[in-house]
Amino acid sequence: MDDHEWVGAHHDTVRARAHARLQELTKPLGSLGQLELLLERLAEITGHVIPTLERPALLLFAADHGVTVEGISAYESEVTEEMVTNICMGGAVSSVLARSQGIPVTVVDVGVNSRVRHPAAIVRKVSAGTRNLAIEPAMTVEQAHQAVEIGQEMATRLIDQEHDILLVGEMGIGNTTASSAMAASLLGCDLEQVLGRGTGISDVILEQKGQVLRRALSRHQPWIKGPWDLLSRLGGFEIGALAGAYVAAAQHHIPILLDGFITTTAALWAIQVEPRVKDVLVASHVSHEPGHRLVLEALGLLPLLDLGMRLGEGSGALMAYPVIQLACGVMAKTATFADAQVTKSTNDSVEVLETFAGRRAPVRSGFSEIERTAVYKAIAARRDIRVFLPDPISDDVLMRILWAAHQGPSVGYMQPWNFIVIRNRETLRTIQKGVDNERLRAAEHYTDLRKAHYLRLKVEGLLKAPLTICVTNDSSRGGPHVLGRNTIPETDLMSTACAIENMWLASRAEGLAMGWVSMYVKDDLRSILGIPAHVDPVALLSLGYTPHFPAIPLLERVGWGKRLPLSDIIFKDRWGIALTPTDAPKHRPD
Repeated sequence: MDDHEWVGAHHDTVRARAHARLQELTKPLGSLGQLELLLERLAEITGHVIPTLERPALLLFAADHGVTVEGISAYESEVTEEMVTNICMGGAVSSVLARSQGIPVTVVDVGVNSRVRHPAAIVRKVSAGTRNLAIEPAMTVEQAHQAVEIGQEMATRLIDQEHDILLVGEMGIGNTTASSAMAASLLGCDLEQVLGRGTGISDVILEQKGQVLRRALSRHQPWIKGPWDLLSRLGGFEIGALAGAYVAAAQHHIPILLDGFITTTAALWAIQVEPRVKDVLVASHVSHEPGHRLVLEALGLLPLLDLGMRLGEGSGALMAYPVIQLACGVMAKTATFADAQVTKSTNDSVEVLETFAGRRAPVRSGFSEIERTAVYKAIAARRDIRVFLPDPISDDVLMRILWAAHQGPSVGYMQPWNFIVIRNRETLRTIQKGVDNERLRAAEHYTDLRKAHYLRLKVEGLLKAPLTICVTNDSSRGGPHVLGRNTIPETDLMSTACAIENMWLASRAEGLAMGWVSMYVKDDLRSILGIPAHVDPVALLSLGYTPHFPAIPLLERVGWGKRLPLSDIIFKDRWGIALTPTDAPKHRPD
């Protein structure tokens, strides 16, 4: 089995598992209608049973068409540049729809007649518009390849930026004429079946458009021997670029959310050169153009919306994306019958449940590669710090760190922690005296060089840092019988430890240092801070900026100890059974 076959088999399995999960959600079977087919398709495309498409981008290509000299449009060709500028300035319908959803828009000029008067447009002109397809090929075969390559490049750039779904759009006066010619040729149908009014042309102009296209198809059809002949003779630069974007998406298993007739015709052409394109396409809507429905049928796609739109610019895709986002949320967050302990219908498919019994779908993290790397970086870079700068910590930053702590998991959701933020210098001096006394007393447990090492561990950070946080643990919170800790009572303390860890990692991500002061008498701290007798002060954490984060932990740097090899502390199946060389971890996360 080659790579392509393996990927196909894997994604088929994922689709089946997505179907099984939909059967398990607390709803009647099939009750979400077309959304269930959509979710299965998205699972198949992405390879994730529960797809989370949260980083969309709109990719819009613009170009002019030489055929406009034949009077086939309600607008002159200069409107292409004017509308591209309007999109870049944020004044077009697609601009408004994208901005309201926080979706970035990339506009690429692959063949506008004149210079686009806005710096946001990326200029990658193949030429200043195509030639008049009514009398000659619209472009050379070399230009067709160039347009497709530009589309591949631009889509790959967005995919490399971690966008997980691409919405596509186009702008080009005359491009419904080119698309009608391409669709008629690709579908092998009568021109009248795909001939539409485009920008809303009159009956007179529609008749002129039909005559021009009949003449063009009669002239070019004998010379069309393959897809590249078809694109170069009847197409447009933006159509080729769209097709190239689809090829890139297919290579990376990224869903393409199609817009209207032009973007869908580009897809019908693209599968002639890369059949895998068909596997990543999602139809946003069906437009008012008669050819659009026919092309969708040929692609086997069901549109999500039918609103009679015929605008282009990616507007249909932008209207449909929220449906995708909401559907993915339903797939991820709806309880299963097992989760909710709801009795299932006796009509449920036993075969599906048996086939996938015990095979839970892996939950996608929803993190981009950059975000995932950042999490591991914070973990690896966390240090217990003793040297602080006096610079103040803003309330916003402090609250973000405490918010992170409060997101810690807790047994029975008892949330046993409290946080005492101490800025009062007199209070901190009193705490510091007690801590230093305890440090000197504890040093007696060590001898010789080890004792000297211990006494070098200073606690002045309590006074140098702008604040210290006392984290407490209340074992009585939630009552005497907390879910999950009846057998192991100390799990409440484990919960508080999770909150501390969250706080420590968030501090490191904020560029703040944290030092854990672990030498104090708890009753002394209760007295100083007014902590009730039943509440345990489990941690004193000094927080502030530091001039330096050491490359290795403090205790390792001063020679107290070294981090144990990970392979030495992992056992296989039972205590004491070491990992084999092939099992042993070799690399930390990048």
